[in-house]
Amino acid sequence: MKPFQIYNSLHRAVEEFVPLRPGIVTFYSCGPTVYLPQHLGNMRAYVFVDTLRRALRFNGYDVRHVMNITDVGHMTSDADAGEDKIEKTARAQGKSPREVADFYIAQFKRDCASLNIELPPAAPAGDHPAPPQSALCRATDNIDAMIAVIGRIVANGYGYVTPSGVYFDVEKWRGPGGAGRLARQSLAEQHAGQRLEHSPDKKSPHDFALWVLNQPHHLMQWDSPWGRGYPGWHIECSAMSMKYLGETLDLHSGGLDHIPVHHENEIAQSESATGHPFARYFVHNAFLVGMEGAKISKSAGRFPVLDDLIAAGINPLAFRVLCLGAKYRSELAFSIDSVRAAEKNIDYLNEFARNLNETALSSEQDADWTAEYAERFCEALNNDLNTPQALATVLEMVAQAYRLRDQRIWNTLQNFDDVLGLDLKKKLFESSTGLEPPEISRLVKEREEARERKDFARSDELRNQLDAMGYLVKDTKKGSVVTAKRSAT
Repeated sequence: MKPFQIYNSLHRAVEEFVPLRPGIVTFYSCGPTVYLPQHLGNMRAYVFVDTLRRALRFNGYDVRHVMNITDVGHMTSDADAGEDKIEKTARAQGKSPREVADFYIAQFKRDCASLNIELPPAAPAGDHPAPPQSALCRATDNIDAMIAVIGRIVANGYGYVTPSGVYFDVEKWRGPGGAGRLARQSLAEQHAGQRLEHSPDKKSPHDFALWVLNQPHHLMQWDSPWGRGYPGWHIECSAMSMKYLGETLDLHSGGLDHIPVHHENEIAQSESATGHPFARYFVHNAFLVGMEGAKISKSAGRFPVLDDLIAAGINPLAFRVLCLGAKYRSELAFSIDSVRAAEKNIDYLNEFARNLNETALSSEQDADWTAEYAERFCEALNNDLNTPQALATVLEMVAQAYRLRDQRIWNTLQNFDDVLGLDLKKKLFESSTGLEPPEISRLVKEREEARERKDFARSDELRNQLDAMGYLVKDTKKGSVVTAKRSAT
């Protein structure tokens, strides 16, 4: 199989992906700031992250994935100016910052579940991980880790303390006229046209806050060696990525808008603290735009969210198909019509899965002709995550199955769906009368648990019970497949 290749923003080239540790990938992705619902532009980024992680797993890697949740420190300017986004919403809604964050975290998780996005396990507050390990982690649960990294930056001479905060000395880090490693722009070029806030005690308007002091009205405050305050936005990603994954990451993802400021600042503060390279591959996704070409963002006012699609009667996974139908590095135009067009593809695949015959399901090996499609799928996937070509290959394989009247493609189709994340296996639980009854779901789950315990006697009992109730159980390498008998009513 062709090695996995991905576009590395550090070198502006498609490169073969080679992790530091054979077989293990450390992957950090920038997560949500939880002050409003995540709009569909945000969700495109998370679909991309999920697909990239699945593609790496498809290639045999053990992926240790960390995603942050920003619930403090992200200012309305995306730099150091303006209000804290969480606090702004909290004051407007008459709630505490924690209540606001909890509400939008829950909504984010529901949206991810609707799009079949697999999130890392939630990290408990105050844990002491042994990296590398996966985690979904909140900024407010990791203040100590941020303070520790800031302390290293200050000790190494790249941070300085003033009455208003602890700042990173950008010009000292870059050197005279130094360009950013990702944006490849000098500081003057990077900030051309911007009105930079210049606190009187900052050495340079380009310096950014690591820790903010003397803001008595800020609702979230913690003690630190420099005084009571709160962290800047950028430091959380450095601190949490190193806490859970180690000081050098294999892979770091984010949106294109993160390149000139957020990710440049992450590199600077991380490497000044550790003396090691921060991330070996940076991968960035392009924006979701409206039909008029404008980026979909919260600052634009009204923005589409997943609930809008659900309210319109659209399968949420149609949006996932829409995202898969475009290269992650290309802008994707959004409209209700474009999602409805994508929904036709998910309906086509679901219908095929729902009507698979028992011969196809019971076959240990797929038809020989599927090998060509498997090769094409891998070729597309490993060529800079070419999901449009991979999706087209899947649709063509199903069309060929119809033409040949040969449904023996289920194992291959499941392998493809492990990457695409369209949850086709669920359609096997549907009968002519609809979804399986709750009792069947309970018995299937109980049988899976018995098999995990290696209690095969109980597993066989439950299989027989399901059979008597009109459901066939087929154990495969990918788990149990349960289908309603065609005679069942």
